[in-house]
Amino acid sequence: MQLDDFSEPEPDLVVVRGTVLDYAEQHPRPEDIDLIVEIADSTLKQDCEIKDKLYAQAGIADYWVLAVKIRQLHIFRKPLATGYTEHLILSEPNQAAPLAFPEIAIALSSILPPSYSN
Repeated sequence: MQLDDFSEPEPDLVVVRGTVLDYAEQHPRPEDIDLIVEIADSTLKQDCEIKDKLYAQAGIADYWVLAVKIRQLHIFRKPLATGYTEHLILSEPNQAAPLAFPEIAIALSSILPPSYSN
């Protein structure tokens, strides 16, 4: 399956180059996208086993899935037509930096909801 205006997934967060005016007449192309993030509550399997292949086939270099319930960040990188060749799973207290902004380290605890112990 190839991504187009009718089949493309709708990610929770996309970091693109330029301004909103650059995309007034067309969607960003893969080379315009610095990062795609999906927030997975009940969709972890779909995000990590279906959407990851679609994004890899489209050439998205940096795809993250934030698994809220299990407090993990799945990072997919090095896309090929068959899928990503790199899949890293991080948990707290680790941090991650987007490929496009390696100087910006994001702590998992800062993007996950507070953890409450019973």
